[in-house]
Amino acid sequence: MKKKNIRIAIIIILVIVLGFGVYTFARYAVQEYHDYYLNSKNFYFSSNRLTDKEPLYQINNWSGVGAFDISFDLLSMKNNLTFTDYDIPYVVWFECPSDVICSTSNGEGTVYASSINHSSTVTINVNPQREYNEQESMVIKIYAKSTSPYVKTLSATFEYIVGKKGLTYEIEDEKNRTYLVFKITNANNSCTITEAFDDYNVGDVIDNKTYRKLSKDNQSKCVSKYVTLAFDNDDVFFDNTSNVLKNAQYTTTDYNGVQYINSVRIPIDPLSSTALRFYKKDTTKNYTYPFDNNTSIISLNVEDPN
Repeated sequence: MKKKNIRIAIIIILVIVLGFGVYTFARYAVQEYHDYYLNSKNFYFSSNRLTDKEPLYQINNWSGVGAFDISFDLLSMKNNLTFTDYDIPYVVWFECPSDVICSTSNGEGTVYASSINHSSTVTINVNPQREYNEQESMVIKIYAKSTSPYVKTLSATFEYIVGKKGLTYEIEDEKNRTYLVFKITNANNSCTITEAFDDYNVGDVIDNKTYRKLSKDNQSKCVSKYVTLAFDNDDVFFDNTSNVLKNAQYTTTDYNGVQYINSVRIPIDPLSSTALRFYKKDTTKNYTYPFDNNTSIISLNVEDPN
């Protein structure tokens, strides 16, 4: 009796597994046929972020505070040579946590066949109503659906994970451009005295309002965060003309007989943004982070002033 029960249990498990496999394959086949049918009608509705497979974008260095935007393009093109020759109207909607207000001014629109890039840009405004803690995450799902003459739904999930409190970074890049821009945004409202002056001692913490009243020389003695960037010269070269090098520490390495910077430690002001230029060895690459790439070509480490 016991062996019989075991055989029945095995059969049930096999049926479930096979049934799931058949369902998955059938779903895949239906999707492939649907795409084939739309392509046969020269209908190309796509996006640079959203797809019909709902990709997951993880942003691992979110500051956990402050409003920001999520932008993406909706396209009516298969490639640079093949386009849809009629307009495609669409609708956009999203799912946000209860403690986050999401909104958009272009939830409905049209990808016009007459547009130069055969695209329409959509921006979702994200406004968290509380401060998120380190390692806490926030998930936002975005959907876009064409409404005529054919229906196709695209989507993506964006997961924002809080990294070092108050500091975020991103890479702005595009193919066939000689350089990328590494952007650092510091939302921390205070800095720490690293060199004594006037009535301030090393280790004293002052807020941004007080910091802004200091002279330029004394501001250089107060640091909100230190960030260290490391990178491979087989990929990128730091812009040696950057003004940040005046107050930075850096290391170099020999590359084809020439000394190039391969890491740089930079003091960051409170409530500030810093844009650094890196020249690409291969201009055909697109190092955009976090959306086009899940990992950054340039590593960043954050330190608090001692």
